[in-house]
Amino acid sequence: MGAVALACATATTALAEASGALDLPYQLVVLDQRLPGIFRIHMAASGLGLILLPCALLLRRQPAAHRILGRAGASSLFIGVAAGLPSAVMSSALPLARLGFLAQGILCLVLLSQAIAAMSKRRVDDHQRAMLRVSAILFGVVVLRLAVVVVSDTEIRFDIAYAIIAWLSWLAPLLIVQRLIPARAQCGGGR
Repeated sequence: MGAVALACATATTALAEASGALDLPYQLVVLDQRLPGIFRIHMAASGLGLILLPCALLLRRQPAAHRILGRAGASSLFIGVAAGLPSAVMSSALPLARLGFLAQGILCLVLLSQAIAAMSKRRVDDHQRAMLRVSAILFGVVVLRLAVVVVSDTEIRFDIAYAIIAWLSWLAPLLIVQRLIPARAQCGGGR
């Protein structure tokens, strides 16, 4: 439940920043100027998806509500993550950080597409595994925000720390989830 609360808090912040209710951090102001409209779409759609995804997960035993929230969340995430790809490329961060965000976005879109395809074929177990991986990758946004706060209060060079965080923030949760998915399920069995 703590992870859901952190995800919703992060998403609410993103929505507030996208709408202008909260000021963007300086680096994101620069990105917003480079990608007018696209960056705000990324923030708003991703923020909405980050709220809807845990809600859909919590309602998975109520198929009608899960389906509605899942479709709305997946649509928001697809738009938000796709809009995030040019944001990753146009960022003023070091190339290693930009590559980390680009890899995160592409992998998220691939796994989200797999989850949607699995449901269209009524392969519930495959859908669940793909969505667990998507959730882990998206939780990287929460980890990123927390890590940036921690690192900004240290003597560490921010640009280098940010490049490392850009990878570890989503790779660590993904590897943990990957480790927790039973080996039988990873091989495509367990349907």
